[in-house]
Amino acid sequence: MRFTGEPSCIQPYCCSSYQAYQLNKKKAPSPPNLSSLITLGVVVTVLVTTVSVLILVDQFTRGYARSEVETRLKQLAWQMQDALERGMAEREIDIRLLVSRPSIRQAQDPAHIRAVLEELQRNVPHYAWIGMARPDGTVLAATKGLLEGMSVAERPWFQQGQQTEYAADYHPAVLLEKKLPPQSDPWRFVDLSMPVLNMQGQMIGVMGMHLSWGWAREIASKLLNPTSSRYDVDVLIVRSDGTVILGPKDMEETKIDTASFRAAQHSSAGGSLIETWPDGRRYVTGYARTGQGGEMKLKWTVIVRQPETVALEAFRDLERRVIVVGALAGAVLVLLAFMLTRRLVAPINALSAALEQRAAGLQEVEIPLVTSVRELQLLSSALGTMVEREERYLREMRSLNESLEERVVERTSRLHETATALQQALDQQQTNQIQLEESAAELRAILENAQDAFIAADEHGHIVEWNRQAELLLGWPRDTVMGRSMAELIIPSDMRAAHNHGMAQFLKDGTSVVINNRIELQALHRDGHELPVEITVGHVKRQSGHLFIAFLHDITERLAFRDQMRELALTDVLTSLPNRRAFSDRLPEGMMRARRAHQLLALFFMDLDGFKGINDRYGHEAGDELLVEFARRLQASVRDVDTVARLAGDEFVVILENLQSQQDAIMVAEKILHAIREPFELTHSTVHISSSIGVAVYQPDLDGEIGPEELLSMADKAMYAAKRLGKNRIELGRVGDF
Repeated sequence: MRFTGEPSCIQPYCCSSYQAYQLNKKKAPSPPNLSSLITLGVVVTVLVTTVSVLILVDQFTRGYARSEVETRLKQLAWQMQDALERGMAEREIDIRLLVSRPSIRQAQDPAHIRAVLEELQRNVPHYAWIGMARPDGTVLAATKGLLEGMSVAERPWFQQGQQTEYAADYHPAVLLEKKLPPQSDPWRFVDLSMPVLNMQGQMIGVMGMHLSWGWAREIASKLLNPTSSRYDVDVLIVRSDGTVILGPKDMEETKIDTASFRAAQHSSAGGSLIETWPDGRRYVTGYARTGQGGEMKLKWTVIVRQPETVALEAFRDLERRVIVVGALAGAVLVLLAFMLTRRLVAPINALSAALEQRAAGLQEVEIPLVTSVRELQLLSSALGTMVEREERYLREMRSLNESLEERVVERTSRLHETATALQQALDQQQTNQIQLEESAAELRAILENAQDAFIAADEHGHIVEWNRQAELLLGWPRDTVMGRSMAELIIPSDMRAAHNHGMAQFLKDGTSVVINNRIELQALHRDGHELPVEITVGHVKRQSGHLFIAFLHDITERLAFRDQMRELALTDVLTSLPNRRAFSDRLPEGMMRARRAHQLLALFFMDLDGFKGINDRYGHEAGDELLVEFARRLQASVRDVDTVARLAGDEFVVILENLQSQQDAIMVAEKILHAIREPFELTHSTVHISSSIGVAVYQPDLDGEIGPEELLSMADKAMYAAKRLGKNRIELGRVGDF
């Protein structure tokens, strides 16, 4: 083929190219838009992640809320059970002390006996009636003279009380109903009685006490009424036959047969469950059972219940809040993803539009130079260069018609190479864009699903990032804290000055004891309480300043476990009493308090007489059971403020504080000996055993130079002196004995 050099030959080539482009454009289906695909992918990812997190949080909080409610009600039932049993134990002590008084045992002056009984009634107002009956059943003396001279021989408390200690269950008044002052509720009693022996050990009468049921109502009122009024909690005391003897007015003296009542009959440890009651409502119920100790055992079931809707109300409110916050967070993330995608893809769309116009023959349209992103800048620059080269090639073709074919081939080859390079650049740009978006999504997902709270703040201490775990740990929603001061939100007020000083020091010279270290400190919750956390703080240097990132982990359970281990290290495994290590801490503390208060302190050192024989005869299991019961009686014989500890084997010590004289210590020691002389009812046998007690009294004003070791040695030597003098006795140590 030969060319004449006429420039008109260029036009057919351009027209044919344009027509081919339009034809292919009409035939080829339109591919999906890049921005739409990216936006759709990000939106779906955000929605799936948000819904998954909401479902996981809902399931976790549901189980946690139910467990917390059941534990709380079970603890309330245990507290009520313990209060009832302590009350009955105190009444047992009252009647035993009463019948051991010489004025009662002589039974010579009814007026004097009546004065003693009325003194006890004034001290314990819940005793509705206290009286002493002769062996024939005639009331010798009674409080306020009620029933004096009348016969009570047919009453169960008198008949049973002639033989041994006796406690009668809840019952209505019979003889005293019309003699006692009227009250809003009918009189109901718990009876206690025991024989009265004279100095020669002969039965001369029966001492009886009618304990008003208002005693149990007062216990329930003190322990649980604040909870009941606020959280709709009911407290029930149920007799063994299922009769409600304390509870809501419409249920008292009616019978129930609920799952919690049946479970309490077969469990000594108590428990909790969710059940439906006869009124058709579902309740979360805690239960416990009394009558596990003491001579006068009354087996009652304590039931504490709360409607399930009230118990889980906080969870329902949290569930609604989680759904609302999750929906708002998802909507915000979707909107941000849409805007970010549009912004990133807009320059590519502009380049595509310019290329389409140039392909359509609009040569005056310029290829825009994009400077916002480096890759797009390179791409747009390459496109502009390519277009300029194409135009230059066309001009050369018009001026070089004779070499047109060769030049067309050459230009076509170059155009193909350029198009290939352009396509590769576009493909690489798209790949980089996708990787960038995937990396951003992965980083967000990792931070949102991290087990630790993640917080990021700028060099001014303003929060710029706050993940979901931070919301759960500190109580602040993300949209509320963004841009606010981190120190004001999560750092306790007494630590803010140190925090601000540390930040200023780091910004000044780059030194810090916190950055890149793991430390434990207190963080401030939104509701105002402080919680222990473990925090790791990192630092990133940026062009615009500094970025501080922190990971916080709640260590409440770790600290609680640490305290529990410390408590176990100070407790005797067998008797649950303080061990030698705890005793070694408490004795110096008690002596220090005695010096400050100028009061006496007594130390008892005791062991069981013949304990080795018990082990040899009945076995070590019986010996352990005896030690447990011995420890229980020791604790019941002293005050709550006193310390009972087990040193080793059958060796026990007691620390008595706030004493006025040595005689106070001797009285307590005699009380302990009296309690120990009672027979021990073991699982497979009944044993009688005694104890030898060595007493050392610390008088700060006279014995100021004596230390804990000397005082313990004094009590130890006194105990061995008691053993040498015949055992089952008390010996007082002297200052010069150690």
